[in-house]
Amino acid sequence: DRQQLMRVYGALLWSLGKTMSSPEVVRVYVGSFWEEQLQTLDNADLFEKEEKDLMRDLAILPRQSAVRKINELVKRIRKVKTLA
Repeated sequence: DRQQLMRVYGALLWSLGKTMSSPEVVRVYVGSFWEEQLQTLDNADLFEKEEKDLMRDLAILPRQSAVRKINELVKRIRKVKTLA
């Protein structure tokens, strides 16, 4: 049932928001990541789109990591300049 899935998803994000101290929005991928056929096809389209998003996001992780490291370095340089 799609409505029940969305309720669980919302509750999960709300609970995660309390435990994570990151200013970034948490992304949770919804899907069925096993090899068996789906028992019901109600959410098959949603699961396919989520799996594509996950694979795309995994593919760009190395680039994001490099950008994050550069941003941290710039932050440290600015802090050193301020304290000097």
